[in-house]
Amino acid sequence: MTALRWLLRILVGVIALIALVFFAARLHDGPLGPIPGGPLVAGAEVPEPVSDWSFVKDVGEVELQLASQGRSRTTWILAHEGQAYVPCSLGFPPGKTWHHDAVVDGRATLRIEGKRYPVLLTKLDDAAVSQLEATVR
Repeated sequence: MTALRWLLRILVGVIALIALVFFAARLHDGPLGPIPGGPLVAGAEVPEPVSDWSFVKDVGEVELQLASQGRSRTTWILAHEGQAYVPCSLGFPPGKTWHHDAVVDGRATLRIEGKRYPVLLTKLDDAAVSQLEATVR
């Protein structure tokens, strides 16, 4: 019975630690790896619109914050013919909803290698996605 109590205490401690990490991430400037974080505030803001996103070709991951949300996340980015694309995996992690909010209000900030870029996200239709997939592969 004593071993079961210790096991239960350890389990409760681990759950409390995980909850604390997720809570602390909300207070952090940006995400902590895959854990969503607070608003993106550090880094120089690049006010002029970017006409050629080719410089993100080898970046892979960026930090993204929607203007309508007070939290940020790590996501992928890819560039093709000077345009930037932020793909969204709908299957993992479960419960992901930021892409729905981006359709309603696409204003966002991307932090790439320490610089913040204000952008306007727009959803591609299925035909454009299929064409882009075929071209990128």
